[in-house]
Amino acid sequence: MPAAPDLINLGFLSDSERELILEVLRRDQELRMVEDQRVRKLKKELLEVKRKGAKRGSGNYSDRSCGRCQEPLSRLPVFSNQCKMCNHYVCRNCQTFLPNGSWLCSVCTQEM
Repeated sequence: MPAAPDLINLGFLSDSERELILEVLRRDQELRMVEDQRVRKLKKELLEVKRKGAKRGSGNYSDRSCGRCQEPLSRLPVFSNQCKMCNHYVCRNCQTFLPNGSWLCSVCTQEM
């Protein structure tokens, strides 16, 4: 027969204290469920971005198309549209600006 889990004697608590503890545990469970849903959504979005034609890290592609959505980039060599993490050239639509004023591509942002 398996050992019973350690039980905590809560008999010394008043009814209102027990109710407060139960409310905290319920809220914790709700927050965990919300967080699990948020993580699942982020994973799904990241897979979708990658599935839409995001270029891989090999770098064997044209610098004239966006590394994420594959849309053509300007013919002018603009080095400011290169992601600092993956080094892919990306269009404005695939850039995500960070609070510090810098930006990363949409895939690197979601992976971060």
